[in-house]
Amino acid sequence: MPKVKKEKGSKVLRHDPLANQILEDEATSGLRSTPRVKQAKKDREEGREEDDMKMIPPSVSRKILEAAREQKEEDEENEADKIPGDAASIASIGSDEEVEEMSDVEVDEEGYIINESMSAEDERALEMFLPKASDNAPKARTLADVILEKIQEKESQQQSQQAEEERAGTSGLSPKVVETYCEIGQYLSRYKAGKIPKAFKVIANLKNWEEVLYLTKPVEWRPAAMYQAVRIFISNLNPRMAQRFLNLVLLPAIREDVVEHKRLNFNYYQALKKSIFKPAAFFKGILLPLAAENCTLKEAVIVSSIMGKVSIPVMHAAATLVKLCQMTPWYGTTSIFIATLVNKKYALPLRTVEALCQHFCAFKEDERILPVIWHRSMLLFVQRYKYDLDEAQRRALKDLLKVHYHEAVGPEIRRELIATKPGEAPSSMDVG
Repeated sequence: MPKVKKEKGSKVLRHDPLANQILEDEATSGLRSTPRVKQAKKDREEGREEDDMKMIPPSVSRKILEAAREQKEEDEENEADKIPGDAASIASIGSDEEVEEMSDVEVDEEGYIINESMSAEDERALEMFLPKASDNAPKARTLADVILEKIQEKESQQQSQQAEEERAGTSGLSPKVVETYCEIGQYLSRYKAGKIPKAFKVIANLKNWEEVLYLTKPVEWRPAAMYQAVRIFISNLNPRMAQRFLNLVLLPAIREDVVEHKRLNFNYYQALKKSIFKPAAFFKGILLPLAAENCTLKEAVIVSSIMGKVSIPVMHAAATLVKLCQMTPWYGTTSIFIATLVNKKYALPLRTVEALCQHFCAFKEDERILPVIWHRSMLLFVQRYKYDLDEAQRRALKDLLKVHYHEAVGPEIRRELIATKPGEAPSSMDVG
């Protein structure tokens, strides 16, 4: 066969060896031929969408209305095939993945928590240290009070606010948006189980979420709706905003339910457990306001039982203990909260241990007969942190026992105070 002549200036195309081609095919198999969209671009787009959702301009209100209309049509189709209150709707409660274990509390037929009550004698003794109705305690503010204050402030600054809104392109809430959220409020006032409207889930992403939330009338929500709302807002709000939601919406509902039924609904109980997901918001929005206000014995026992069952970060528990120790005036229910947090057996900072010691020693000049819960909280303190006390603190607590001594608890406290660390010889202060 004659040899192929090369043309001038042309290059001969050479193939790689077959083995190299096979290895290259195996190495590049499954790889994209076109590059992916860069993540940074996606992040910028998502951030732009989040900024757009901060307020409800007229352009976005139409989308909210469409989502609400679709949700309403779906609910109407589902309700057409299902009778309210039937077995299927009740069973749907258990299918929710977020419903936590129900075996940790006892629930009666009406869905209320069965709590272990204190003895009648303990309750009578503790009532002496509870705030009376005649006390000039500050009334707890609700979301309605905050909204009314904001409306008054808006009216006083109407001209400047209007100019700013016109420059920003937002002239308030659309009438259709107001109507939509009012309808959602009516739906939540009879909610038992099922889907939550999509437009309601958007509220947590808005700057004026308090104003929009007020349109749904949280005071009329059913307990099941409150639990779903806590799940949504605790997950999406920052700790400061979550604190306001818990203090203005959840806390008044829980206190009203306890006063009306003398016990707590299971959905409210679950909502309290879910709220500890943001511990700073829970302590500042629920626990500390309860301890500072006219908290009842039932409320203190219920909240303490939840704290005892849920894991809490150490530093949040330590900071709360310091606040409780420094709180004045002292109520008997404060010792219930202190005993619960101390009994979690955390490795507390020395500052917190010192604050607890000073708290108990401050009762040396108190001539009243203190309730059993105070002695019990002191016993739990010395049992858990006796090795963290120095000689001066132990001496002060021993002197305190000479003033406030309980026949059943006092000997146990003294025994713990004279105990020495393993491997150390007893000091002269441990005698007597």
